[in-house]
Amino acid sequence: MKIITLEIDQAAALADFYNEQFAAMPYCYPVTEDEFETGVWWHEERDGEPYEDLSDESFLVVEDDGNVAGFAHVAVCRKGEEDHRIGLHPIEELLKDRIGLIRFFHYRAGARPAGQALLEAAEAHLRSFGIDQIRAFSYFGYRFYRFCHAFQSDRMGHVGALLSMNDYRITRGIILLELPDFDVPDPVLPDAGVTTCFEIQAGRGRLPNMAFQLFRGDQCIGQGFAQSLGDFCRSSQAQETFYIPWFSIEGSPVGGRVSEGEQGKGFGRYMMEVLLREMRQLGYRHATTQANTGSPRPILLYTNMGYEVVDTNYQYFKDLEKEIPLEVFKEVGF
Repeated sequence: MKIITLEIDQAAALADFYNEQFAAMPYCYPVTEDEFETGVWWHEERDGEPYEDLSDESFLVVEDDGNVAGFAHVAVCRKGEEDHRIGLHPIEELLKDRIGLIRFFHYRAGARPAGQALLEAAEAHLRSFGIDQIRAFSYFGYRFYRFCHAFQSDRMGHVGALLSMNDYRITRGIILLELPDFDVPDPVLPDAGVTTCFEIQAGRGRLPNMAFQLFRGDQCIGQGFAQSLGDFCRSSQAQETFYIPWFSIEGSPVGGRVSEGEQGKGFGRYMMEVLLREMRQLGYRHATTQANTGSPRPILLYTNMGYEVVDTNYQYFKDLEKEIPLEVFKEVGF
């Protein structure tokens, strides 16, 4: 067993291992070598370019008998560069100016010695840059892995278990939900003064994306976005599914949270039902979304509409120098 280092532009060498390991994972479609390399480099605004927020990126790869047994993608991030993407969490108050990221970490199930050696090598690598705080599984995600920013899946329990045994603590959880072969509902208008507006937008997928808004008179009281999984992956399996990255009611920021003045009026469900109707007309057959584990309202909305939970994903944090009080590691809703 040995550990080698690959530079970021050598990412394609890991595509076969990724495809093998994640073939059965929901919404982890097979990718080509060039798609893997582009997806690792992906920047939301500038396709094919690296994140400017990150530095000192590389892959640590553990090999066993000449075969890849796992890899860790490590980088250094300036404090605050990731926080604006995900909202505040108590752990952010304890972060130093520079933190380490394990953007992705996976090893073959049953190869615990390889996984342990890989994790220790990742920590040692980050320490060499003066880093002693590490966030494992980052919103600086891979485009093709779920919806770019999914975390460590509980379907890969061996990975989460190894992180926990090495004193990594969960700071965030995301629930993945799906509505396959959805029926087109008959939306019930909750308020005669409410109207909807949809704007079709071209994306990378075979079918387009859609921005949507909800109005009461001239006032926008809800908005959101539906995105083809073809934006994230070229696979033909991804083209008939759309993803709802966010929606809001009366200006609430993310995750379907309803403001005090609009709670209980049915606007969230109405908007989602109209969206299903519109997306079906575009040719979509399946829907998926995700919600923060600390945000029960959108989870309740989606499950009441027939969505089923298919996975839960986690982000982790570790301070290499001191123990963080357990009360810091609490769920935070959006």
